[in-house]
Amino acid sequence: MALNNTDQQLLSNKEIQSTIDLLIHRIDYIDSICNNGFPLYSPGKTSQWIISPGGSWIGGFWSALWWLRSRITGSEADQRKASDICRRLSSKLSIDSINRSFIFWYGASLGDLWSGDNQAHKLAAESITALAATYDPTIRCMPLGTAMGGGTEGKRCISIDSLAALIQLFSRSEQSQHQNISQYHTDTALTACYYNGAFHTSAYFGQNKFHSTDEAGIWSRGQAWGMLGLCRAAAQWGEPYLTYAHSACEYWKYTRPDPLPLDRLDNSSGLYDPSASVIASLAMFSLADLLPDGNPWRLQAHQLISAVIRSPFFIGFYKNDDYPNNKIRMNPGIFWGNCYKTNEDKEELVETVWGSFFLLAALCILVGIIKPNHC
Repeated sequence: MALNNTDQQLLSNKEIQSTIDLLIHRIDYIDSICNNGFPLYSPGKTSQWIISPGGSWIGGFWSALWWLRSRITGSEADQRKASDICRRLSSKLSIDSINRSFIFWYGASLGDLWSGDNQAHKLAAESITALAATYDPTIRCMPLGTAMGGGTEGKRCISIDSLAALIQLFSRSEQSQHQNISQYHTDTALTACYYNGAFHTSAYFGQNKFHSTDEAGIWSRGQAWGMLGLCRAAAQWGEPYLTYAHSACEYWKYTRPDPLPLDRLDNSSGLYDPSASVIASLAMFSLADLLPDGNPWRLQAHQLISAVIRSPFFIGFYKNDDYPNNKIRMNPGIFWGNCYKTNEDKEELVETVWGSFFLLAALCILVGIIKPNHC
């Protein structure tokens, strides 16, 4: 697959709107095969979705897609659909995992923010209380937890991927205690996982200090998660987080000049992960709003999203001639550029609801439907 020929031309507003329409229609197809379950992922371009009754950490993104769709369409039916899915997330309130922040920021808080949904507001508030109760003052963070892959060591680990969602979720609370806990957690994540603009994936606590679990800056999506987290912290508390966020975004530009980065920089023959660029673009949009002259970062984010849409990893864009026309007509709106562990020993490029949500959100930011700090 030739990736270095990606057209660098920026998407026009008309092209952005056409792509939004493709993603919206793709939601209908996915919904038609769910049978009230939660779609997790579909390998490659196959449209063979793995459906879960509970949704794991991904479940909130299915609700989020419908919240965002209702924001775009103004449809009361779309809003009701989002609300129905949101209510089914309540079973995850008691799960011992920091990844609840993904579930309830994207799956519930966005419904409160965008639609004023009372049930979503209540569920988000309950999730904040539940997460805050896991704060460990000894290690000054809300640990990863034992569920959703955390394992027995999860009580002593901190991870970077959920940082942005956690900060956003806790920002909706009016209790100062929750704001303090969120900032303590963020500061610990910086101490444990941040080094000169680069992010370690996670760290574990032992012998009175945190120890990183990998080399900083290697995992592309981990770097993007960290960038987004720091931009959320900067919006919430200002400095020094803004300086850290700027350094993290500069690190991305320096180490990943290709808009479609490798999943891991230490494996040149490994998979690409365009989803990392999508998340990185969301961080750059947010950073742009926080700087006196953010236009260069807005342009950088626009370039990343344009490259993803024009790449073979997105099906249906009319200038993408990597596939026969009949296949484009059959499967428009598939974004299969998400590197995902489908079992213990295998990673694949898949279509996922979180990848589609982030891509749709980035496109909506470009045309002013939502604000950068909303996702």
